[in-house]
Amino acid sequence: MATDSFLDLHEPTPTVYLDQWVWIRLARAANGSPREASDVEALAAVRDASAAGVVFPLSHTHYFETSKITDPRQRFDLARIMASVSHGRTLRSRQVLMRHQVLHAMYECFGRPTFRPKRPQVLGFGAMWAVTGEHAPLALYGPAGRINVDASPELQSWLRQANQYAEFQVLAGPRDEEISELRAKYGYQPETALQSARSRLEWESTYSQLLASDPVSRPELRVRVQAREMMHEHSQLLTELLAEYRLDLHRAVGLNPTKPESGRKKMVAFADRIASVRIAVDLKTELFRNPARPWKLSTLHDIDALSLAVPYCHVVVPDADMADLLSRSDAGQRSGTRIVKQLRDLPSELQTLRSRSDFEMTSTCVPDGYDPAAEFCTDMDLLHRTAPWKTGSAASP
Repeated sequence: MATDSFLDLHEPTPTVYLDQWVWIRLARAANGSPREASDVEALAAVRDASAAGVVFPLSHTHYFETSKITDPRQRFDLARIMASVSHGRTLRSRQVLMRHQVLHAMYECFGRPTFRPKRPQVLGFGAMWAVTGEHAPLALYGPAGRINVDASPELQSWLRQANQYAEFQVLAGPRDEEISELRAKYGYQPETALQSARSRLEWESTYSQLLASDPVSRPELRVRVQAREMMHEHSQLLTELLAEYRLDLHRAVGLNPTKPESGRKKMVAFADRIASVRIAVDLKTELFRNPARPWKLSTLHDIDALSLAVPYCHVVVPDADMADLLSRSDAGQRSGTRIVKQLRDLPSELQTLRSRSDFEMTSTCVPDGYDPAAEFCTDMDLLHRTAPWKTGSAASP
């Protein structure tokens, strides 16, 4: 449970978020070349916990970071361990989760909406859930159209494996020899996401340069960073929700055009009620306090991922730099989330997590018939061998 009166966003299922560096270390251990001897123990503990029902969800950031790996073999090795441990489960897209958080802050601070906003489903399955917030499973079609697999356990099982393999392939990305055809026939343009990220990077870098020549106090810096965060990252969402619920924000916070700082206190309190915004603001404030430190794309991605993972997951394993920044703002303690700094400490954290009696050790965030103890399908040959119409256990599609 959260340690203050803020909305507790944690999942009922024990949930652990692993930063990209952790997955890379686990992949190396799985391939027999661990960076540290304790990584083998960590891998075993993670696999055991996953089989027992602990959720290790992926985020949109994981897909982006994995796609930047240029060696296809390294991507496939990494994707295999990520898919087999996470079982394709993902945190819902940022836009869906942020809508709920902003609505709840409006409800608490301004009384609009007049009802407590319904919590959305957070954990789901697949890349589309992480990117758009909607499930988009594969379906089975034959000459007469879509096949209803409900009456056939064999077809259901095979289609579930096919969806698993498809998610593994999305995570692993295309092979080098496939890219030309993907660009020519299907409009494959992964660089568009990079262009958007670079625009956001320029926004932060420019302000860092301004601070170098015109520094401000830490409290004032945080207020300015908060205002920039709401304006640049969430202005469209906020505008839409204010219009939807007919709320005049200027009137709600008591803004007086003749008094420059009127409404500031209420606006700061409102933004701080949005859990992910508060975490992002605290992290960015600490980074801006050192204007000489260059901003990187990886920094933005880390902030994006952690600002969602910390409120919703019970245990988060960030990199050492982000762990230090999180500790300065007490983000973990405020959220009721354990921040683990060393991979070697993860097994004991998982044991403690699994021993808690207030968890639901089964998850509803995956297709029907899911078994966390069953192997996640990452093998196309297995799909060919087990196709029901080949084994004679179902009619051909």
